[in-house]
Amino acid sequence: MVGEHVLVVEYFCGGSHAQFVDYLRQIIPDAHYLCLDDKKWHWKSRCGTIQVYEQLREISPQIKTIFMTSVGSLPELIGICPAIVTIEKLLYFHENQLVYPYQNEKERDFQHGYNQVMSCIAADKILFNSHFNMHSFMQAIPSFLNRIPGFKCPKRIVGEIQAKSRVLYFPVEIPISYLASRDLGCKDRPLGCKDRPLGCKDRPLGCKDRPLKIVWPHRWEHDKNPTEFFDVLLQLAHEGYRFKVSVLGKTFTDAPACFEEAYKELFPEFICYWGMIESRESYLQHVSECDVVVSTALHEFYGVSVLEAFLCGCYPLCPNRLSYPEIYPKDCLYNTNAQLIKALRQFCKHPSLCHNKWSKIQTQSTFTQYSWDFLKTKYLD
Repeated sequence: MVGEHVLVVEYFCGGSHAQFVDYLRQIIPDAHYLCLDDKKWHWKSRCGTIQVYEQLREISPQIKTIFMTSVGSLPELIGICPAIVTIEKLLYFHENQLVYPYQNEKERDFQHGYNQVMSCIAADKILFNSHFNMHSFMQAIPSFLNRIPGFKCPKRIVGEIQAKSRVLYFPVEIPISYLASRDLGCKDRPLGCKDRPLGCKDRPLGCKDRPLKIVWPHRWEHDKNPTEFFDVLLQLAHEGYRFKVSVLGKTFTDAPACFEEAYKELFPEFICYWGMIESRESYLQHVSECDVVVSTALHEFYGVSVLEAFLCGCYPLCPNRLSYPEIYPKDCLYNTNAQLIKALRQFCKHPSLCHNKWSKIQTQSTFTQYSWDFLKTKYLD
């Protein structure tokens, strides 16, 4: 893949999407990048094409391969720049809109999912970041398209899309220094903690006499199911268990009300950090000082933040659904809130147990398949 002949298109370059683009820049630094900022996702998905129109027309004669994520519409790109009809077109799915969980199904914008299906038809190769993402998308296509009045989805559409699809995991890279730091004692006031654990500087992670440190590193939106997470924490608090929680991830002005309500209930005794940590280095350092990472998500096609936390040394507790069974062993999965609470009770009593269990699954599982070192040559293919 010669970089100067490659065009990377990302209409929503923020969070893991931006991280993904940064990885691509490492292996194809001289490629052309058309990336829009991460503001107003719905507008970018619908109208991103017109925003890259001028640049696309200028560079299109040099391009032999387009690598585009599924946020935008590939057919629209082809429509405004016919020169790219005959070149290789790769489509990458971070997530799919066909099974995204809306609080009210009437809120679903049919156009977003429709654009993704049409982009698949137009693409030469389709890449998904997990088997769950790919299979859920394929299974949903017929019922999704059958919503169109007077139309019944032909079986061959799914077959044609499936034939040119495969899984290429999202790469994760964690510097070894963050994992090594787990053997050290905590700092007096780590990374802006609002209320450090009592005697923190004298109590390293292996010490029994310290609170369990829980991290929840997700976007502050309803699809990450924060209400269920806070219900679990409040029950633990009311039962008298000791823990410190770091609620990280990107925040929004219209975040669910449960965040403010939980903060009032948990601050200051149970809160270590509340809000987004802008610096990636500081973020990874903070996560590496925690014991357990928890997900209660209703929507997760891969789960970059949980995997990063695991690679930083946190034991994962995830629901037995979505992409999690594909990545983590059964011991890390729970089926009910009662099972999650039971596991956290045990860890609250014995925080060092997290590291013991983490070491066991880390050596038994093949997590190298998600590393950037392992995946970079596959992306070049």
